[in-house]
Amino acid sequence: MKEFIHNKVRVIDDFFAEFNQVQKLFAGKSFDFEHRLNAFLTRLSDYFENRGESSKESEALRIRNMLLTVKRGFDPSKMEKISSGKGELLWGFSYNGIESLDRLLQEVYKKEITKLDEGEEILSNLILNLCQQGVLSDEKLKDLDTIPKIEVYWSYLLSQNGTISVINKKLLTNLIPEDIYLLVEKVVYKITTQ
Repeated sequence: MKEFIHNKVRVIDDFFAEFNQVQKLFAGKSFDFEHRLNAFLTRLSDYFENRGESSKESEALRIRNMLLTVKRGFDPSKMEKISSGKGELLWGFSYNGIESLDRLLQEVYKKEITKLDEGEEILSNLILNLCQQGVLSDEKLKDLDTIPKIEVYWSYLLSQNGTISVINKKLLTNLIPEDIYLLVEKVVYKITTQ
């Protein structure tokens, strides 16, 4: 089942905000860092589990388990008991975990933003084309100022024009209708404020 991409991006933004706080704790060598990182990893792995993204869940769990292994007195890279320097080793592996988490979050974010950017480009071209053909007047564009109005007009366009139906099907491969309406709103706003 496809997901509401705008919402997913917002959720990932929230994860980034929390992750940045964790990184600040790391940089400040805060005693709260370890607890907050563990809580973050738990939330992140739960999020991926609920979405059915096993590989990303596995990566979050791998980082968490790596840090737990160091806490228990073992070097996860060598699987040897740590005789001294456990704190320094924990900070080193924590940094490694932070880098892996950053790559993971960036990858997820870029994937979703790319879907929205591609949809926005398709809709920009379509709306400008409709304006050039006289299907969309300046007055009509200005009238499309709410999502319900956009939804009604989009449905009208789909029923009137087979080409737009094909474009809609292409958009629906990555987006849900609510994403499309929000992107139309964004494009219309850009056009009417220029």
